[in-house]
Amino acid sequence: MTRSEMISTTGNDLAGALTRLGVNVTTVGDSEIGGHCPVHDDHSPSWSMNINTGLWICYACGATGNLSQLALRLSVSGDEALVVNQFIIESGLASLKAKGGDEEVLIPKADIAAFSKFSPVPPQLLAYRNLDEEVSYRYGIRWDPQPRHWIIPIISPWGDVLWGWQAKAKGYFRNVPTGVTKSRTLFGMDHFRAQKAVLVESPLDVVRMASIRMGIGAHGLASFGSHVSTEQLNLMVRVADTIVIALDNDEAGICAAERVARDCPRPRGGITFLRYEHTKAKDIGEMTNDEIEEAITGASAVPWWL
Repeated sequence: MTRSEMISTTGNDLAGALTRLGVNVTTVGDSEIGGHCPVHDDHSPSWSMNINTGLWICYACGATGNLSQLALRLSVSGDEALVVNQFIIESGLASLKAKGGDEEVLIPKADIAAFSKFSPVPPQLLAYRNLDEEVSYRYGIRWDPQPRHWIIPIISPWGDVLWGWQAKAKGYFRNVPTGVTKSRTLFGMDHFRAQKAVLVESPLDVVRMASIRMGIGAHGLASFGSHVSTEQLNLMVRVADTIVIALDNDEAGICAAERVARDCPRPRGGITFLRYEHTKAKDIGEMTNDEIEEAITGASAVPWWL
Protein backbone atom coordinates (compact mmCIF):
# COMPACT_ATOMS: atom_id res chain seq x y z
CA MET A 1 0.00 0.00 0.00
CA THR A 2 1.53 3.31 -1.05
CA ARG A 3 1.03 6.64 0.64
CA SER A 4 -0.63 8.12 -2.43
CA GLU A 5 -3.11 5.24 -2.58
CA MET A 6 -4.06 5.75 1.05
CA ILE A 7 -4.40 9.52 0.87
CA SER A 8 -6.69 9.20 -2.15
CA THR A 9 -9.44 7.92 0.12
CA THR A 10 -12.01 10.66 0.68
CA GLY A 11 -12.01 12.62 3.95
CA ASN A 12 -14.50 10.72 6.07
CA ASP A 13 -14.82 7.55 4.01
CA LEU A 14 -14.10 5.13 6.83
CA ALA A 15 -15.23 2.15 4.78
CA GLY A 16 -12.81 3.13 2.04
CA ALA A 17 -10.04 3.60 4.57
CA LEU A 18 -10.64 0.16 6.03
CA THR A 19 -10.65 -1.40 2.59
CA ARG A 20 -7.31 0.18 1.78
CA LEU A 21 -5.97 -1.15 5.08
CA GLY A 22 -6.90 -4.64 3.92
CA VAL A 23 -10.22 -5.14 5.74
CA ASN A 24 -12.83 -7.07 3.74
CA VAL A 25 -15.83 -4.75 4.32
CA THR A 26 -19.21 -6.41 3.68
CA THR A 27 -21.82 -3.99 5.09
CA VAL A 28 -21.99 -0.25 5.75
CA GLY A 29 -24.78 0.98 8.01
CA ASP A 30 -25.64 4.35 9.49
CA SER A 31 -23.61 3.69 12.64
CA GLU A 32 -21.58 0.53 12.06
CA ILE A 33 -19.41 -1.10 9.42
CA GLY A 34 -19.26 -4.88 9.21
CA GLY A 35 -16.83 -7.23 7.58
CA HIS A 36 -14.48 -10.17 7.91
CA CYS A 37 -12.17 -9.93 10.90
CA PRO A 38 -8.70 -8.82 9.73
CA VAL A 39 -6.89 -10.34 12.73
CA HIS A 40 -7.98 -13.98 12.36
CA ASP A 41 -9.07 -16.34 9.58
CA ASP A 42 -12.72 -15.27 9.50
CA HIS A 43 -14.84 -17.35 7.11
CA SER A 44 -18.06 -15.42 7.87
CA PRO A 45 -18.42 -11.68 8.60
CA SER A 46 -17.98 -11.43 12.38
CA TRP A 47 -16.30 -8.02 12.70
CA SER A 48 -17.85 -4.61 13.34
CA MET A 49 -16.57 -1.04 13.75
CA ASN A 50 -18.56 1.89 15.13
CA ILE A 51 -18.45 4.69 12.57
CA ASN A 52 -18.63 7.45 15.19
CA THR A 53 -16.02 6.17 17.65
CA GLY A 54 -13.72 3.97 15.59
CA LEU A 55 -14.05 1.24 18.22
CA TRP A 56 -14.20 -2.27 16.76
CA ILE A 57 -14.83 -5.82 17.91
CA CYS A 58 -14.73 -9.30 16.40
CA TYR A 59 -17.64 -11.34 17.73
CA ALA A 60 -15.88 -14.59 16.79
CA CYS A 61 -12.36 -14.25 18.19
CA GLY A 62 -13.14 -11.53 20.78
CA ALA A 63 -10.45 -9.08 19.60
CA THR A 64 -11.16 -5.37 20.20
CA GLY A 65 -9.46 -2.03 19.59
CA ASN A 66 -9.74 1.34 17.88
CA LEU A 67 -8.99 2.60 14.38
CA SER A 68 -5.41 3.60 15.07
CA GLN A 69 -4.59 0.32 16.81
CA LEU A 70 -6.07 -1.62 13.90
CA ALA A 71 -4.16 0.39 11.32
CA LEU A 72 -0.87 -0.15 13.15
CA ARG A 73 -1.65 -3.83 13.63
CA LEU A 74 -2.13 -4.26 9.89
CA SER A 75 1.09 -2.41 9.06
CA VAL A 76 4.02 -4.64 8.17
CA SER A 77 6.83 -2.17 8.89
CA GLY A 78 7.67 0.90 10.93
CA ASP A 79 7.69 3.07 7.81
CA GLU A 80 4.24 1.88 6.84
CA ALA A 81 3.01 2.55 10.39
CA LEU A 82 4.07 6.18 10.02
CA VAL A 83 2.25 6.38 6.69
CA VAL A 84 -0.88 4.91 8.30
CA ASN A 85 -0.76 7.44 11.12
CA GLN A 86 -0.41 10.32 8.68
CA PHE A 87 -3.23 8.93 6.57
CA ILE A 88 -5.59 8.88 9.56
CA ILE A 89 -4.86 12.56 10.19
CA GLU A 90 -5.08 13.72 6.58
CA SER A 91 -8.21 11.72 5.79
CA GLY A 92 -10.23 13.46 8.51
CA LEU A 93 -10.37 10.41 10.77
CA ALA A 94 -8.07 11.79 13.46
CA SER A 95 -10.98 12.21 15.88
CA LEU A 96 -11.42 8.44 15.82
CA LYS A 97 -7.69 7.86 16.32
CA ALA A 98 -7.78 9.39 19.80
CA LYS A 99 -10.46 7.13 21.19
CA GLY A 100 -9.20 4.20 23.27
CA GLY A 101 -10.31 0.61 22.85
CA ASP A 102 -11.40 0.42 26.49
CA GLU A 103 -13.30 3.70 26.45
CA GLU A 104 -16.59 3.48 28.32
CA VAL A 105 -19.52 4.59 26.19
CA LEU A 106 -22.41 6.32 27.94
CA ILE A 107 -25.84 4.92 27.15
CA PRO A 108 -27.74 7.50 25.08
CA LYS A 109 -31.41 8.21 25.54
CA ALA A 110 -33.89 6.36 23.34
CA ASP A 111 -36.70 8.11 21.48
CA ILE A 112 -39.70 6.34 23.02
CA ALA A 113 -42.12 8.25 20.81
CA ALA A 114 -40.34 6.98 17.71
CA PHE A 115 -40.38 3.39 18.99
CA SER A 116 -44.12 3.58 19.69
CA LYS A 117 -44.78 4.33 16.00
CA PHE A 118 -43.47 0.94 14.86
CA SER A 119 -46.10 -1.60 13.84
CA PRO A 120 -46.77 -5.11 15.11
CA VAL A 121 -44.96 -7.70 13.01
CA PRO A 122 -47.18 -8.97 10.15
CA PRO A 123 -48.71 -12.37 11.08
CA GLN A 124 -47.31 -14.10 7.99
CA LEU A 125 -43.74 -13.16 8.96
CA LEU A 126 -44.28 -14.44 12.49
CA ALA A 127 -45.77 -17.67 11.17
CA TYR A 128 -42.80 -18.20 8.87
CA ARG A 129 -40.49 -18.13 11.91
CA ASN A 130 -42.93 -20.06 14.15
CA LEU A 131 -43.31 -17.10 16.50
CA ASP A 132 -46.47 -16.58 18.53
CA GLU A 133 -48.14 -13.23 17.81
CA GLU A 134 -49.02 -12.39 21.42
CA VAL A 135 -45.64 -13.50 22.77
CA SER A 136 -43.75 -11.50 20.13
CA TYR A 137 -45.66 -8.34 20.96
CA ARG A 138 -45.17 -8.86 24.70
CA TYR A 139 -41.41 -9.16 24.19
CA GLY A 140 -41.46 -5.85 22.32
CA ILE A 141 -40.75 -7.16 18.81
CA ARG A 142 -41.97 -4.64 16.26
CA TRP A 143 -41.87 -4.01 12.51
CA ASP A 144 -40.77 -1.04 10.43
CA PRO A 145 -42.71 -1.42 7.15
CA GLN A 146 -40.39 0.97 5.33
CA PRO A 147 -37.76 -0.36 4.74
CA ARG A 148 -39.05 -3.73 6.07
CA HIS A 149 -36.93 -4.09 9.22
CA TRP A 150 -37.46 -6.19 12.31
CA ILE A 151 -37.25 -3.94 15.38
CA ILE A 152 -35.66 -5.56 18.44
CA PRO A 153 -35.88 -3.54 21.68
CA ILE A 154 -32.77 -3.09 23.81
CA ILE A 155 -34.01 -2.83 27.39
CA SER A 156 -32.14 -2.32 30.65
CA PRO A 157 -31.51 -5.57 32.57
CA TRP A 158 -34.37 -5.04 34.99
CA GLY A 159 -36.87 -3.86 32.40
CA ASP A 160 -37.28 -0.31 33.65
CA VAL A 161 -35.73 1.67 30.77
CA LEU A 162 -35.84 1.35 26.97
CA TRP A 163 -32.23 1.99 25.94
CA GLY A 164 -32.90 1.75 22.21
CA TRP A 165 -33.49 -0.84 19.54
CA GLN A 166 -31.85 -2.79 16.77
CA ALA A 167 -33.23 -2.61 13.24
CA LYS A 168 -32.46 -5.85 11.38
CA ALA A 169 -32.89 -7.25 7.91
CA LYS A 170 -30.92 -9.73 5.84
CA GLY A 171 -27.38 -8.36 5.55
CA TYR A 172 -28.24 -5.23 7.53
CA PHE A 173 -28.42 -4.08 11.12
CA ARG A 174 -28.44 -0.69 12.80
CA ASN A 175 -28.44 0.15 16.49
CA VAL A 176 -30.59 3.13 17.50
CA PRO A 177 -29.58 5.48 18.99
CA THR A 178 -25.95 5.37 17.93
CA GLY A 179 -23.79 4.13 20.79
CA VAL A 180 -26.43 2.09 22.61
CA THR A 181 -24.55 -0.69 24.40
CA LYS A 182 -26.13 -4.10 23.94
CA SER A 183 -23.35 -5.77 25.91
CA ARG A 184 -24.72 -4.35 29.18
CA THR A 185 -27.97 -6.25 29.04
CA LEU A 186 -29.55 -9.47 27.80
CA PHE A 187 -32.66 -9.71 25.69
CA GLY A 188 -35.36 -11.44 27.73
CA MET A 189 -34.06 -10.41 31.17
CA ASP A 190 -37.25 -8.49 31.94
CA HIS A 191 -39.31 -11.65 31.29
CA PHE A 192 -37.01 -14.18 32.94
CA ARG A 193 -38.87 -16.29 35.49
CA ALA A 194 -37.05 -19.61 35.57
CA GLN A 195 -34.19 -21.48 37.22
CA LYS A 196 -32.51 -22.46 33.94
CA ALA A 197 -31.22 -19.87 31.45
CA VAL A 198 -30.73 -20.91 27.82
CA LEU A 199 -28.14 -18.55 26.33
CA VAL A 200 -28.73 -17.87 22.62
CA GLU A 201 -27.43 -15.29 20.17
CA SER A 202 -30.63 -14.00 18.58
CA PRO A 203 -33.47 -12.29 20.48
CA LEU A 204 -35.90 -13.98 18.08
CA ASP A 205 -34.72 -17.36 19.39
CA VAL A 206 -35.80 -16.23 22.88
CA VAL A 207 -39.23 -15.43 21.47
CA ARG A 208 -39.24 -18.78 19.66
CA MET A 209 -38.71 -20.65 22.93
CA ALA A 210 -41.35 -18.59 24.72
CA SER A 211 -43.79 -19.24 21.86
CA ILE A 212 -43.89 -23.00 22.47
CA ARG A 213 -44.43 -22.55 26.23
CA MET A 214 -42.09 -25.30 27.34
CA GLY A 215 -42.90 -26.83 30.70
CA ILE A 216 -39.28 -27.59 31.54
CA GLY A 217 -38.41 -24.61 33.73
CA ALA A 218 -36.18 -22.92 31.18
CA HIS A 219 -36.30 -19.45 29.62
CA GLY A 220 -34.11 -17.94 26.91
CA LEU A 221 -31.70 -15.04 27.22
CA ALA A 222 -30.01 -13.52 24.17
CA SER A 223 -26.66 -11.73 23.93
CA PHE A 224 -27.49 -9.92 20.62
CA GLY A 225 -24.78 -11.89 18.79
CA SER A 226 -22.01 -14.39 19.36
CA HIS A 227 -19.96 -12.05 21.55
CA VAL A 228 -20.97 -12.43 25.21
CA SER A 229 -19.60 -9.77 27.54
CA THR A 230 -18.44 -10.24 31.12
CA GLU A 231 -21.35 -8.08 32.26
CA GLN A 232 -23.81 -10.35 30.45
CA LEU A 233 -22.27 -13.43 32.07
CA ASN A 234 -22.62 -11.85 35.51
CA LEU A 235 -26.24 -10.95 34.81
CA MET A 236 -27.05 -14.56 33.90
CA VAL A 237 -25.46 -15.98 37.02
CA ARG A 238 -27.37 -13.47 39.09
CA VAL A 239 -30.79 -14.71 37.92
CA ALA A 240 -30.28 -18.36 36.95
CA ASP A 241 -29.27 -21.49 38.87
CA THR A 242 -28.26 -23.36 35.69
CA ILE A 243 -26.98 -22.11 32.33
CA VAL A 244 -27.36 -23.94 29.03
CA ILE A 245 -24.94 -22.59 26.41
CA ALA A 246 -26.99 -22.64 23.20
CA LEU A 247 -25.04 -20.39 20.86
CA ASP A 248 -25.14 -21.07 17.12
CA ASN A 249 -23.61 -24.26 15.77
CA ASP A 250 -21.14 -22.46 13.50
CA GLU A 251 -17.54 -21.28 13.78
CA ALA A 252 -18.34 -18.01 15.54
CA GLY A 253 -20.83 -19.67 17.90
CA ILE A 254 -18.44 -22.45 18.88
CA CYS A 255 -15.59 -19.99 19.54
CA ALA A 256 -17.93 -17.89 21.68
CA ALA A 257 -19.25 -20.97 23.54
CA GLU A 258 -15.69 -21.94 24.45
CA ARG A 259 -15.10 -18.45 25.89
CA VAL A 260 -18.36 -18.50 27.84
CA ALA A 261 -17.57 -21.90 29.34
CA ARG A 262 -14.11 -20.67 30.33
CA ASP A 263 -14.99 -17.22 31.68
CA CYS A 264 -18.49 -17.53 33.13
CA PRO A 265 -18.78 -17.64 36.93
CA ARG A 266 -20.17 -21.03 37.97
CA PRO A 267 -23.86 -20.95 38.92
CA ARG A 268 -25.13 -23.33 41.60
CA GLY A 269 -26.56 -25.77 39.07
CA GLY A 270 -23.56 -25.65 36.76
CA ILE A 271 -23.15 -25.06 33.02
CA THR A 272 -24.21 -27.41 30.24
CA PHE A 273 -24.19 -27.34 26.44
CA LEU A 274 -27.17 -27.58 24.11
CA ARG A 275 -27.69 -30.89 22.31
CA TYR A 276 -27.32 -30.56 18.52
CA GLU A 277 -26.75 -34.19 17.57
CA HIS A 278 -30.41 -34.88 16.77
CA THR A 279 -30.89 -32.01 14.34
CA LYS A 280 -29.32 -30.32 11.29
CA ALA A 281 -30.42 -26.89 12.55
CA LYS A 282 -27.80 -24.19 13.09
CA ASP A 283 -29.67 -22.64 16.00
CA ILE A 284 -32.83 -22.94 18.06
CA GLY A 285 -34.75 -20.76 15.61
CA GLU A 286 -34.38 -23.41 12.90
CA MET A 287 -35.54 -26.31 15.10
CA THR A 288 -39.00 -27.85 15.38
CA ASN A 289 -40.81 -27.62 18.71
CA ASP A 290 -39.86 -31.20 19.61
CA GLU A 291 -36.24 -30.62 18.61
CA ILE A 292 -36.02 -27.53 20.84
CA GLU A 293 -37.31 -29.39 23.89
CA GLU A 294 -34.99 -32.35 23.23
CA ALA A 295 -32.04 -30.02 22.67
CA ILE A 296 -32.55 -28.36 26.07
CA THR A 297 -33.50 -31.41 28.14
CA GLY A 298 -30.62 -33.33 26.54
CA ALA A 299 -28.02 -30.66 27.33
CA SER A 300 -24.89 -32.11 28.89
CA ALA A 301 -21.49 -31.16 30.27
CA VAL A 302 -19.87 -32.31 27.01
CA PRO A 303 -19.73 -29.58 24.31
CA TRP A 304 -21.73 -30.50 21.20
CA TRP A 305 -18.78 -29.97 18.81
CA LEU A 306 -16.55 -32.58 20.51
